[in-house]
Amino acid sequence: MLGLGLYAANVALGLGLQWRLWSLHRAKWVHHALYFAVCVTALLAGYALVILERRWWMLLVTVACLAWLPRARGGTRLHRSLTLTGLLAYVLALI
Repeated sequence: MLGLGLYAANVALGLGLQWRLWSLHRAKWVHHALYFAVCVTALLAGYALVILERRWWMLLVTVACLAWLPRARGGTRLHRSLTLTGLLAYVLALI
């Protein structure tokens, strides 16, 4: 659940940046640090789901989306689609 919370926080931060609700200027590293934390916790959640024999394969979708995100420029439709697809797969894996 921590990973899902971090993912949701990073999505909210990214949307706020895109919609210019706030600006990080010199602190863009915050968004990237959250992204790294999301990646690590998604992998840990996947490991836990393998141990529990639950829907670990759904997290493969999340991990694939997270891996592709750096190649999709921020603010583009592809970036948003990857982000939301990964988030949805994460939620489905945990329910």
